[in-house]
Amino acid sequence: MKLIDRYISRTILVATGVVATVVGALVVLSTFIGEADNIGEGSFGLLQVIVYTLLKMPSHLYLVMPVVALLGSLLALGALAAGSELIVVRASGVSMRRLAVSVSIAGIVLALLSVAIGEYAGPGGTRAADALREQARHGRTADTISDGLWLRQGNIVVRIDATLPGGGIDGIDVFRMSGDGRLEQALTAPSATLRDGHLVLDEPKFTTLHEDSAETGTPETLDIDIDIDADVLELAVIEPSELSSAGLWRYINYLDRNQINAEDYRLALWRNIVNPITVWVLVVFALPFAFGSLRSAGAGQRLFVGGLVGLIFFLVNEIVAATGPVYGVAPWLAASLPTALLAVGTFIWMRRLD
Repeated sequence: MKLIDRYISRTILVATGVVATVVGALVVLSTFIGEADNIGEGSFGLLQVIVYTLLKMPSHLYLVMPVVALLGSLLALGALAAGSELIVVRASGVSMRRLAVSVSIAGIVLALLSVAIGEYAGPGGTRAADALREQARHGRTADTISDGLWLRQGNIVVRIDATLPGGGIDGIDVFRMSGDGRLEQALTAPSATLRDGHLVLDEPKFTTLHEDSAETGTPETLDIDIDIDADVLELAVIEPSELSSAGLWRYINYLDRNQINAEDYRLALWRNIVNPITVWVLVVFALPFAFGSLRSAGAGQRLFVGGLVGLIFFLVNEIVAATGPVYGVAPWLAASLPTALLAVGTFIWMRRLD
């Protein structure tokens, strides 16, 4: 059986690699076309666009990794079935459950690969790509937030226009509130820096409100005692779907400490956890197809069916994840429900074929 395990898993991995290469090429082309209009801004030339698209590819590929695994598995298992190889294995007394173990070896490898992309290659590539684009177009690696980034620490509310490496801030407004929610002080500064749990504002302008008067001032610098780490600031400007699980965990802890809603980040964390399981389930899900209507189908038909099934699953997964928080569904359930239902359906289907 070890020989059969290696043969089946190797066939699935090779086919999935081919599908991943095609999908990756399409992703690179799509990203390149989207950035082509920015060529010529600053030093953002053709070479920079190519490097940018390649750095972005892992994070984009991670989003469709379950579908890629399904397509590769359908191609591989369908080809084995069309050549009667799986039929011979079954005729020799190997059960569907044992074949599922052989297929699961490839599924586990692809799941581990998905973890590596989602935790390291994807987030790292995204940060490097964004830094490259900002440096080339604007001469600095600032992360600008279109509507501003809002943070809260106790009775202090902070609005940031853009972040710089090492805890630097470009454009900041600070509002100090009283215990009953009344505005006590408003500050604005063109730049600031986070230093050891302190926020140092450069050339700030402040207005302090008293009961019957207001005080203004423009000191050279102003130190505010606020516990916001530089890494938290970097995490706050990144979309939840582009953060690693470790980054999501740190930012969720920060939001919880300050009693800020962190449901979107919890959902993203659970989706990171469930994604490799989904990859494994979809690989096993392809096995019953090899003994059904797709046994004698061509590669094109298998790709069409696999793409359709993968698209439906992807849409259902996204819809459940998007609507779950709206209807009060727990993040862990919204992230795992489609995968759990697919796993149960696969198990029932395989038992009927065994």
